[in-house]
Amino acid sequence: MKVPIQIRVLIAIVASPTLMVLGFLFYNLVTFNFADIAISTGIFSLLGCFAYYIVITGNLPFKSSSPLD
Repeated sequence: MKVPIQIRVLIAIVASPTLMVLGFLFYNLVTFNFADIAISTGIFSLLGCFAYYIVITGNLPFKSSSPLD
């Protein structure tokens, strides 16, 4: 199912704070500062990656079994 462009823009705007968390996670991984990485940072980063996957590709990462497709 292709996500409409208006929804993709909305997801990109709402998920933009996750870019800071992804940057924080990447910085801590590069500098080997693993003590500052919390579980919530990892979860939030995964959700951000999921959101930007939808924004960039326009597709959901799973097949919909809806008869409306």
